[in-house]
Amino acid sequence: MFNHGTRIAIVGAGIGGLTAAITLRRLPNVDVEVFEQAQTLREVGASIALRPNGLRGLEEMGAQNATVDEIAFRSNHGYPMVYRHWKTAEELVKDKHSVSVNEWNHHTARYFRPHLQQALAENIPQNTIHLSKRLVSIVLRSDGDVLLTFEDGSQHLADLVVGADGINSTVRSLFLPKYKLEPTGQIALRAVFDEVHIQDLITDNPELRNSVHFVGPDKNFFSSMLGKGKFTVVGLGYDSGEQEKSTWRAKKWDDEADVERLRDDYKDWCPWITTLLDRVPPDSVRVHPGWASDQVPPPIYAGRIALLGDAFHPHGGAFAAGGSLAIDDSIALFLSLQHVQQLSSTTSSASSSLESQVRLSGLSSSELCHALNIYASTRLPHVREVFGAVEQMRRNAAKPGRLWDEAKIQEWAKNKKEVTWLHEHDVHRAFANALNSEHVS
Repeated sequence: MFNHGTRIAIVGAGIGGLTAAITLRRLPNVDVEVFEQAQTLREVGASIALRPNGLRGLEEMGAQNATVDEIAFRSNHGYPMVYRHWKTAEELVKDKHSVSVNEWNHHTARYFRPHLQQALAENIPQNTIHLSKRLVSIVLRSDGDVLLTFEDGSQHLADLVVGADGINSTVRSLFLPKYKLEPTGQIALRAVFDEVHIQDLITDNPELRNSVHFVGPDKNFFSSMLGKGKFTVVGLGYDSGEQEKSTWRAKKWDDEADVERLRDDYKDWCPWITTLLDRVPPDSVRVHPGWASDQVPPPIYAGRIALLGDAFHPHGGAFAAGGSLAIDDSIALFLSLQHVQQLSSTTSSASSSLESQVRLSGLSSSELCHALNIYASTRLPHVREVFGAVEQMRRNAAKPGRLWDEAKIQEWAKNKKEVTWLHEHDVHRAFANALNSEHVS
């Protein structure tokens, strides 16, 4: 008989790992510890968007400090995204929130990643976040414990391990060694810098602050204000395969990139973009080559391991949906564990005092397995739909060798599909559907 509650070890302290820690700590009789390989909490990347589903999730778990306007920028026109023509800057089409998004704090928000990570970390006791913990092995022991071993030789015992360690997840690789990522050919050149560098441009064109996506014949361009006076630009295209472009293939995620290369890529685009790029500080540009899989990995293993965030759905960051998907994962895992805890409590109330004491010590192996099965049933349908949409988008994308002419751009704008199914996904409804399916079966 154990004297501890359910011990949960979360590997990774990015957006997914921290939101999982925040919400799972709301469960009774659990111990949640977070293990991060970095020496400091530092998100790699530039900007991140959270959609209505993600923002609602943060509110639900009590992390309202991560939704405030100080760190979360929302376009004042009220639309998630406006798409413009690469040459004329004319408005082509715009995404819209549904009528259910009637609160300002639920409007699509854009962050500088470190700001969001810091805000999330404020919701977790700092002594539960363990840094410099690079995972090297996970062993499922015969007594039901899960033993994590780290590069520094330290070890930790858990009942449940949550792999929230990103697109190149170590947790996933330990249990799915044949699951591989492939380069998508997509190259993102991103920069984040202080608004002061373009303040006069914003004075002349206040619309410059809002999130905007320019659609071109072989690539796209995005720019937006972020929270705390930051601004971002993103050049997004595909590797042409030509010799002079091949240097991108040797670049790693978040390597420095040449600002002149970025400017040259958009030299023939509208003045809105060229003038803006002239102000980008040279040392602010980073390159992010795309890696992804077209197969959704199993999100659970052996009733003890759960994947979450990019470890679960490494789709390459398309649709700016990764952050909100991770938050939905966290909520779904919380709901699944909560449901099984409640079932366990109901059962124990009718049992002897000795059996009740055993149940209060933590969920059993079979109960954890039950909870993870519900989690997988809740999340897999939506994640598979996302992967299908991403695959279709990449197949039809404008790129070198398959340019979009003017007619194609206009056709795309006319036929662009709405994305509320993705950005306003109701994880509670998905959870209820999973329970209903379980009862039917």
